[in-house]
Amino acid sequence: MIDLDANDLLLFARVAEVGSFSRAADRLRLPKSTVSRRIAALEKRLGERLVNRSSRKLT
Repeated sequence: MIDLDANDLLLFARVAEVGSFSRAADRLRLPKSTVSRRIAALEKRLGERLVNRSSRKLT
């Protein structure tokens, strides 16, 4: 069983909605590093890449 934090799922949903770690962080009033770290931890727990990162955009 995978131990998931509902807040991390909501955080991922916001990143997907706005298409940017920076914009999601601004809207949630969190540091960008926190958003990035929590998404990376969620990906690790799930064993799947949720966000494809490039220097220009997220998909």
